[in-house]
Order: sequence, then structure tokens, then C-alpha cells
Amino acid sequence: MLGKLIFSMRVLVTAVLALLFLCCASFPDSIIPPDPAAQYAEGFTIHFFHEKMWFWPMLVLEFWVAIGPKRNRVWFCGVLPVFIIALLVWPVLSATRPELVQATHSYQGGMLTTGLGLMAIYVAAASIVRLVLAHHLFPEPDTSAEASGEMEVSVLDALQPRTVAEIAADPQRPAPKFLFGDADMERVIGFRAVIRRYFRQKYVRLTILIFLILMGIGWVLLYPQPTEEEALARDMGIMFNTRTLRNGQTVATPAAVHAAYRVMDYISRHEAFAGYPPAQAEQWLQLDRVPEAYRRQLRDESDIELASVDNLFESRTRFLTVTDGRRWAVLYIRTNAEGDKINVAEVQDAGWNAVVDDRRRRFGMEFGRDRLR
Repeated sequence: MLGKLIFSMRVLVTAVLALLFLCCASFPDSIIPPDPAAQYAEGFTIHFFHEKMWFWPMLVLEFWVAIGPKRNRVWFCGVLPVFIIALLVWPVLSATRPELVQATHSYQGGMLTTGLGLMAIYVAAASIVRLVLAHHLFPEPDTSAEASGEMEVSVLDALQPRTVAEIAADPQRPAPKFLFGDADMERVIGFRAVIRRYFRQKYVRLTILIFLILMGIGWVLLYPQPTEEEALARDMGIMFNTRTLRNGQTVATPAAVHAAYRVMDYISRHEAFAGYPPAQAEQWLQLDRVPEAYRRQLRDESDIELASVDNLFESRTRFLTVTDGRRWAVLYIRTNAEGDKINVAEVQDAGWNAVVDDRRRRFGMEFGRDRLR
């Protein structure tokens, strides 16, 4: 009982470490946010772990598995379920929460897709090492009587002792004795039944395993993914979701900010507001279903300073702003001379990566100063 409890605890800790490995490989920016000041920091900082953050959980996992018995069983029981569940969840998240599967911005990492890729490489390499290389390089010790130095009692003669050299020169192994006679057909028939039952069970287990593998592959490849129009409708249903901070401020949820950016990017790429008056653009965005207080916050057109851009040299109007307090998705518009028609809609993001925001802001300021010379 105690042995089973220890085995279960070791498997549980292994599964937690495997999940930590997957999270570190998928979402490193969420665990250790990039900091522009880190490149100027002296000495050792936590950002040293950012690039290869996934390596450390993997190292701890391998050490944890190696310090106890039943290493292969613990590793497979702990790592494979995490990998399989993440693989099955991947198409569902791709259809409902794509920001967890693919990066919203080009400067982000590959999210869960990259994490699953790294974990697949790790699972394949570790399986080969455990099932092939370790089996041949470190075989199980031979515990047979001959290998262990044991000898039949009939070979030993207490009245005539011999030296080691004499025993080595003439081992005097006992001759095997075989009993021949008529076959016991009942035993033969029983043995044949056992063999048939064994191969039948083995065939059934193999068939079930192949069926489950094919079902998993079909689930991942054939799970229905939304079209561009369906994805737009999904995002518009999410982008106005809100939560209330401790100070009473109403902000968007993290999922709403990602959805809002995707909607704004769609508007910008397809020039969906070209020729629209602002009121018609509001109707397209379905702002009438948003509570009035939050709607005024979304449609605030006052000047705002974003970490990623300096609007000093920009002649554009802030039309829609969605933020969760850290990330920003802002839709800017440029109108005609009369201000009653939208010519161009542009999307601006900030807060996803402080290093990239700082680089873009400095580049924009230098570009603006060059234009004034």
C-alpha cells in the first residue's frame, strides 16, 4: 500500500513538472515579462532564464524521475497524459481562444503551438533513450544461478574439498536429466488455450490502441475551425466582456483585448469603414449593446499616450479603445476634410511586450524628427 502511494505521488509530481515545462515553453512572456531595463542591468537577473525557461523544468523532471525506482513507468505515466491532453485541447482552443494557440502579434512567441512542438520533440527523444538506448546500454542484471555463482549441491563434495583453481579447471557441472514419456494431452490442450488467450488479448489491446490513436489524430486534424466571418462574429461577441478592478474601474478581460485587436485588424485590413460616417461605424461595431458608461470609455477620443507610439506627429482620431489595464488595442481613424466620412482605419497595440513597445516608440520619434527637418 505504501509503495503504491509513493508511486502515485511521484507520478503526480512528474505530471506537474511536465505541465510546468509546457507552460514555460508556450508562454514565457507571461511568466517573465520582457523589460527594456533588463539589458542595462548589471549582474545576474531573472531575465537570464527567459530564453530557455523550458529547460529548467525539464531538468528538474528528469532528476526527479531518476532518483527513485520504476523510472520509466513513472516518466510515461506522468508525462504522456499531460502531452496527450494538451494535444487534444489544442484544436478546441484554436477555435475558441486562438490567442492561446497562435501569437496575436508577430513579435510574440508561438504560444501553445510552440510549446507542443518542443514537448513532442522531448517526448520522442526521451522515449527513444528510455526504450532503446538505456535498454541496451544498461541491461537488467542476470540473476541466474550460473551468473550468480550458485552451484548444485550434488556437485559439491564435503569429503573431498578442492581449491578454486581446481574448480575453475574442472567445473563438474551436473548433467541434465530429462524425463521422456507419453504426452499429457490435458496439459497440452490447457497450454494451447492459454497461448491462444494471450495472443487474443494482445491483439485486442493492440486494436484498441490503434483505434484510440486514429481517433486522436482525427480529432486534432478534423475538429471544425471557424471561417474568417465566423471568427469575426466570435470575436465581436467577446470583445466587450468586462471585469471590475479592486479600485472600481471597469476594464476589458484579457480575452476581450485579444478579440478586440483581431476585430480592429480585420477592419484595417479589409477597409471595412471606408466611406462610413462615424455613426455607421458604431452601428457596425454593435456599440448599442454596450452599457452606456463603458461605451463612453470605449469611445473616448481624448489624447492618450501609448508606450508603443508617440502621436505628436500623427493627425488621426482615437475611435475605439479596449484595454485590460495592461494591454491596449486602439482603433484610430482618419477622416475627410469635413470630418463626416472615414477614409482610413488603423489599429495600434501596446502593452504586450515592453521591449518591442520601447523600440517602436524610439523609432517613431526619430522618424518624426527627421520629417520636421
